[in-house]
Formats: sequence, structure tokens, C-alpha cells
Amino acid sequence: MTCCKYSAGKMREPVTFQRMGSATNVDGNVVAGAWATIAGAPTKGMVRPLSGYEASQAQRLSADVKLLVVVRYTAALREADSVLIRGLRHNIRYIKNVDFGNKWLEIDVECGVAV
Repeated sequence: MTCCKYSAGKMREPVTFQRMGSATNVDGNVVAGAWATIAGAPTKGMVRPLSGYEASQAQRLSADVKLLVVVRYTAALREADSVLIRGLRHNIRYIKNVDFGNKWLEIDVECGVAV
């Protein structure tokens, strides 16, 4: 069984996968640190829009965008990570190993900003 749905030539969009670090404050408590680039993660992907909408709630305008990011397989990613696409941080919602073939990952990501 071959997967011909994706190819390396379609991976044109620069992507940066990042993971939230942790630090210890002066009281010895572990707190959230800065985002750091994940070593060995793919740097190019195919990005397709899935949906987008704006909603008004409590006198605030909220925009939400969902994208599908396809990259070569890596075991280094998890749902708690994020991906930077054209300077915008997107939260990873789901990572799918296409056909369990360890060749491609389909990653559902979401970016929402309340204004």
C-alpha cells in the first residue's frame, strides 16, 4: 500500500514547531517558561484552510481559524506543542499518523484571537 496523497514537492510553507519550556521561580515553584523550537521537527509543510469564522459575544469580536498542516513523520510532536505559520502561533489540536505508515502527519491546528 502506497500513500500518493502527499509528496515532498507539496511541502512549501515554512513552519516552526515549538514547545513550552518550564522554569523555576525564586520560590522554587515550576512555572511556564518561553516557547522553544523543537529540534528535529519538520520545517516545511503543506497548509490548507479547514474553516474560519467570526463571532460576537459579550461585546467582543472573536475570530477563529482552523488549518490542516501536513508534514513528514516525526515522533517529536505532541498536542501540547504549537506551530508558527507566517508569524502566527497556532495550537495543535490533533495529530494523525496517515495510515499508520510513519511517513506523513496530518495536524489539525487552530488560531483564535479575541478583539
